Amino acid sequence: MSSLKKKGIKAAKWSSIATIVTIVIQLLQLVALSRILSPIDYGLMSMTMVVVAAAVNLTDAGISNAIIHRQDVTKDHLSSLYILNLVTGAFIGVIIFFSAPLVVWFYQEPELLNPVRWMALLCLLPAFGQQFEVLFRKELKFDNIAKIQIVSYFVGFLLAVGGAIAGFGVYALVLSNLGNAFVKSFMLLVQGWKKWTPQLHFAKKDLKGYLSFGVYQMSSNVIQSLMSNIDYILIGRLYSAQVLGYYSFAFQLCTMPVLKLTPLINTVSLPLYAKMQDNMERLRSGYIKTISLVSYLNAPIYLGLLVTAPVLVPFIFGAKWEPSVILIQVLSLAMLMRSLIVPIQPLLQAKGRTDMYFRYTLMGMCIQVPGLAVGTYFWGIMGTCVAYVVIQFLLMIIQYHYAMRRMIGPCLRDYLRSMAPGLSYGLIMVAGVLLINYLSVAVFSQEANFVIQVAVGALIYFAVIFLFNKELFQNIKNRLISKTKLAK
Repeated sequence: MSSLKKKGIKAAKWSSIATIVTIVIQLLQLVALSRILSPIDYGLMSMTMVVVAAAVNLTDAGISNAIIHRQDVTKDHLSSLYILNLVTGAFIGVIIFFSAPLVVWFYQEPELLNPVRWMALLCLLPAFGQQFEVLFRKELKFDNIAKIQIVSYFVGFLLAVGGAIAGFGVYALVLSNLGNAFVKSFMLLVQGWKKWTPQLHFAKKDLKGYLSFGVYQMSSNVIQSLMSNIDYILIGRLYSAQVLGYYSFAFQLCTMPVLKLTPLINTVSLPLYAKMQDNMERLRSGYIKTISLVSYLNAPIYLGLLVTAPVLVPFIFGAKWEPSVILIQVLSLAMLMRSLIVPIQPLLQAKGRTDMYFRYTLMGMCIQVPGLAVGTYFWGIMGTCVAYVVIQFLLMIIQYHYAMRRMIGPCLRDYLRSMAPGLSYGLIMVAGVLLINYLSVAVFSQEANFVIQVAVGALIYFAVIFLFNKELFQNIKNRLISKTKLAK
């Protein structure tokens, strides 16, 4: 086995562990807080994060992925970039702090003033450890990152639940975000400083090439952030914090898998794609396999969420969130499609085509903003959810014709074929769960029926894979056996 492949497998293993653990922590946090906090608290936090999320994307200036892409990075380069990140983060944080009254005016929510000002710290805190995380990623040392992520999310969980129990309301969410960012940045700083100690050095010439690469990446990230939050902006402005709370709860639950699994796939894929960027066949094969993996992972999650939502929400989160059930079902379809779109980002970055990703993001914005605006204005939050489904379908078409064909050649048949097994097996699972639900709903309680649905769904999905794709199980078995032999 090649050294690169070994590193890739190890990176995937540690990233998978971190992803699974953080998903569990965030689910526990969502369950606990949904029982204590109100929809208004969630709505206020969503309004705050619209502003902060866009600002955070500016702090990096798109430099992180430039460091991974370039193979000639020097200590002087890193020192200058580190200082630039700190200064940029502090500058943007100050702007957010003083712009808080404008946010209050826009949403007509006086209670937003202090949460926005406190969350301005989120622009500065990550800057102290961000470069070290990038360097760990570049060397495929995801074990360091994984351990740090687990600890920081656990601290955020404790702060969120403790703050909610203490009656802090929306400030429990603020405390959780800041605590998570502080712990993660501090631990990265401690570990990274030993190996890549920045010097008190700054030279404009050191930034040459990085800023030109980063400006497209930064612009894409900011636009992507605004696109991702345009629904929050519209709902918060047109309706109320409570209505936004119901929507943001549904959206948070539905996006949790894609927001966790996509960075996992992207962070592992980017350095691997970068090392094979000049080999078209390997790159195409690697990308198609990534799409197949995404399909296998996300299809059972989102199709399962769609079919179990009516029982899951009142049982796990409480009856007060029942208005979110239909929103969760529609958004599940949208997020399943979105999960199949996102992996284009590391492919374009690995080829050094951040300009293409920027233009692709602009195309997406031209579809998403008016689509969500029309849906939200005329049909409320249900219109927002339906618009998301239509938008994601259109983006899949654009992604293939604009980006995939140009980077790895015509591959529509392979692209569709790579998605088919996961989606087909997921639909068989849905049919089985609906049948079981029809037979058991009159016999068992709501709680027991939910447990039965989840258990039967999982058994059906894995049974179908075993019957129709034994090769996948055999590959996993062979890898486990080889690892056991190596351990001995």
